Amino acid sequence: MHVLLFASNFHPEIGSSAQIYCDLAKTYAKHGHEVDVITSYPRKYTLSREFQDQEYPLEETIAGIHIHRVKHLSNRDNILVRGLEHFYLPLYYFRAYKKLVKSGANKIDACLLHIPPLPFYYLTRMVKRYDGTPSILNIEDFHPQELTDVVFLKNPIVIRLLKHIEKQAYTKADYITVHSPGGFDYVVSRDADPKRVEVVFNSVDLDVVDDTEIKDDFKVKEGIESKFLVTYAGILSPFQGLDKILDTAKNLLDHSDIQFYIVGDGMEKHHLEQRIADEKLSNVALRTFIPRSEYLCLVKSSDISLVSLDYRMKAPCLPGKIINLMAVRQPILAMVFGDSETAKVVTEAKCGVVVDSPDDQVIVDAILSLKDNAGKRKLFGENGRVYLEEHMNTEVAVKQYERIIRKYFLSNP
Repeated sequence: MHVLLFASNFHPEIGSSAQIYCDLAKTYAKHGHEVDVITSYPRKYTLSREFQDQEYPLEETIAGIHIHRVKHLSNRDNILVRGLEHFYLPLYYFRAYKKLVKSGANKIDACLLHIPPLPFYYLTRMVKRYDGTPSILNIEDFHPQELTDVVFLKNPIVIRLLKHIEKQAYTKADYITVHSPGGFDYVVSRDADPKRVEVVFNSVDLDVVDDTEIKDDFKVKEGIESKFLVTYAGILSPFQGLDKILDTAKNLLDHSDIQFYIVGDGMEKHHLEQRIADEKLSNVALRTFIPRSEYLCLVKSSDISLVSLDYRMKAPCLPGKIINLMAVRQPILAMVFGDSETAKVVTEAKCGVVVDSPDDQVIVDAILSLKDNAGKRKLFGENGRVYLEEHMNTEVAVKQYERIIRKYFLSNP
């Protein structure tokens, strides 16, 4: 097959969506397929510090993947620009698509698009009208629901516009994949054809995770060998409810053997920095994005890893970081709404504890209980790895996509 991936974030950017799509692309290539990726030029705020000033080619081939990068205006801290970016990206990417097709590349059998941004649906329409190539919408985040759940988006005109696009995408897409059973129910309840929707879990390349060069010596490097390490590594956004982590750390200041690390970047970073300084949270270390190998070293070295979402979040969200935590056998403490998709997966996989309460003491008690039970932590870690190998590794995901493309898009499957 010749498969094209549209992804607004991709290597060398850091973040779960960039890594998920990079792993998928590499696995497609391993299966002998021709793989092209159209993506944005790396944004400084999604790169680890040492790579922020590096220049990257617009055209590059890595591990059999042909990467086509598009330069455009982008600003993380300007809400207007960030919102508009979702709408002008399809135009930039379609121009890159036409350039690829005109270059004499082999016929593309199917496109796979990462959603959000939700207006990528219009990119599938432009591609289909241009040369008939079908597309699969891979819905990772459910907009505008997630934005309105936490009252991040309030403008009724914008909400109506996004709901209109959402309706169009779900009812007219060639095919839709979602990353959890709750996602299936969500899009079908909004009139998607259940025969054209399938659950394909987010996935990770186990060859990357199991690389023997990646050690578990983060504590040694940081000089905290004697500490019980509690880690949150990921995007620092309003959707994560990250104040809960700082509240918990504050209540555990008397436990000098417990150390929190928050690693990532995003809109909430300055707020977190201010709280840590103002409240003298000496047991919290805040670090910016780190390369994937260092991230895996961090989570391998941790005693507990946190997954946090705002308790108001009712959309079927399953954070991408979960697959990495399961892959490295990391026990998970999920601070999420009890009926959330995250809670359901963690419970089904038996890979951690779900805290369905904003009560600080409940979270504190959960951490102390896990701290005192190394056997339970180990069991959670092993359970998570088993679940991931069965459902969430890229070999499983790519085989699902191969079957979908052959069944629905190829005249001679």
